[in-house]
Amino acid sequence: MLRFLVFLLFSSSLSANSCVVLMYHHFAKDTPKSTSISLELFTKHLEYLSQNNFNVLSLKTMLTRLENKNLPEKCVVLTADDAHKSIYKTAYPLLKKYQMKMAVFVNTLAVDNNYKKSMSWQQMRSIKGENIEFYNHSASHSHFLDLDENAIKKDIEQAQNRLKQELKVSSKILSYPYGEANLAIYNQLKQMGYIAFGQHSGALSYDTNLQNLPRFPMNNYFAKMKSFKTKVNTLALPIISQKINPIIDDNNNPPLLNLTFKKPLTKSQKANFNCFTKDGTNINWNHNKVSIIAKKPLKARRNKYNCTMPSEKRNKYYWFSVQWINPNLPE
Repeated sequence: MLRFLVFLLFSSSLSANSCVVLMYHHFAKDTPKSTSISLELFTKHLEYLSQNNFNVLSLKTMLTRLENKNLPEKCVVLTADDAHKSIYKTAYPLLKKYQMKMAVFVNTLAVDNNYKKSMSWQQMRSIKGENIEFYNHSASHSHFLDLDENAIKKDIEQAQNRLKQELKVSSKILSYPYGEANLAIYNQLKQMGYIAFGQHSGALSYDTNLQNLPRFPMNNYFAKMKSFKTKVNTLALPIISQKINPIIDDNNNPPLLNLTFKKPLTKSQKANFNCFTKDGTNINWNHNKVSIIAKKPLKARRNKYNCTMPSEKRNKYYWFSVQWINPNLPE
């Protein structure tokens, strides 16, 4: 009985230890489906968050509360990559209507070169404020894994300088192009004073690596309302933090993932713990440690292990993801 009570106390303390960050790109029907969401579906997202009393924080506020270890219950942050014009035309009016905030990550060369689908600096200035904030998505939107340390530094600093010149942005917050980075890049970003986001799924917690924070990708494939409701209600998987090398090649494909839980799990939780990838995974337990490996080699440049487990709260799941990257394969 005592062990059960301790477990319940441990479990309840986790619910305010998490925040869900969502990642959008295009808000349109005539753009690539893999990075797009319709106006109608995005409206439903905002309606659900509003009607169900979610705490939709600005990115900067969330990061401050993460640092101070006082995240609120039902914490959600909205972000969008690439500063597409549909943010200005479609998303911003809805965000204003529902009084919600969004962080937009800008690849600055696209703006400077007047790309047709990108917002202009003037458009960004006109919506910057209570509902929209802007941050760094590099200058060139290159694969960082193809660049050396000096080139990465130059690319990031070029974008930061343009954001400061045009939008008076000073905060060092970045999202990796394509969500791609490795251990060396995490360390470099930390030394440069940046907090950085990837494109792997899951809720973040006080233990999450600040140079590889997760976000749930939102598009017409993965953002339908049933899936959306599950994702915004997820909690961070209660595992001991570790820095995982996400790079794979012929020598470690499929990759082995080892996780250690902070507390013992019940038999039911172990039985309902699952990790998903295209061809399935093999899962092996050793007390509070678990090993996960895909049944077949991963074939794409970017692949994920998505691990979930039911929580003690109804309709809430723990979620953890790793994005594996094979830089030897093309985009």
